[in-house]
Amino acid sequence: MKKDDIIRLSLFIITEYYKNNLNPFFEYISDDILWIGPAQRQQIQGKKNLMQTFSMEKHTLTFTMGDIKVLYASPHRHVKEVLLHYDIYTHYPSGNTDVHNQRLHYTWCEKKSKTAGEPVYRPEIICIHISNSWTYDNRDTIYPVHYENISKKAPVPIEQKHYVTVKAVDKYIHRIAASHILYIATVKRSSRLQIYTQNGTVTINGTLSELEKKYPGLFLRIHSGYLLNPFHVINIRRFAVTLSDGTELPLPEKKYTRIKKLLT
Repeated sequence: MKKDDIIRLSLFIITEYYKNNLNPFFEYISDDILWIGPAQRQQIQGKKNLMQTFSMEKHTLTFTMGDIKVLYASPHRHVKEVLLHYDIYTHYPSGNTDVHNQRLHYTWCEKKSKTAGEPVYRPEIICIHISNSWTYDNRDTIYPVHYENISKKAPVPIEQKHYVTVKAVDKYIHRIAASHILYIATVKRSSRLQIYTQNGTVTINGTLSELEKKYPGLFLRIHSGYLLNPFHVINIRRFAVTLSDGTELPLPEKKYTRIKKLLT
């Protein structure tokens, strides 16, 4: 199990899950899975029991995910731990939308398949722990159908099309909606970058050129030390660009005409 593959698979499973597509989730859970849900006393053991419980669950909820932070650990070469932090928006039939900050912990294990030839290892999820414990409502089994009145109300978020995935110096892997990024700046006298978002700053190792190449068309290079998100530009004048949060970035005079033309 390679680190990048497990992280990618973990993200795929959870993003499909919140599109109400449970097939990837069911495909990768182990026969002896332990599922610990977000509400008190929510525990289910065994793939058969888990699938049966989910199959009986009827709801009309839809969901939208926020940006995701990923923390990875490998206590053994055949065991991988993946911890996800994200905001989940629950849309109720009434039109209300609630938001919770959720922590989801996968424990992956490489299990040996029974074959006559060389051993084949397949990654399976042996434990899922959703660790923010809500007060349990006896009317619910899996989904928080009746939690609407105790949740924090939130505006309906805009569906995102593009994401930037980076590994930060704090060891978290961040999956950030491109529209949330204001600009990216080099850190002086280092090989690091700072990604300034609407929700804070993320520091990573790398160069602006590497990000431009990896995510073509998303950002605009206005300076040797800055990439910006053109959708956050509210004003451009000689020597400066102003962003939606009030930040002003320097704009070299020789680039002014070309950048202005691109932005307008």
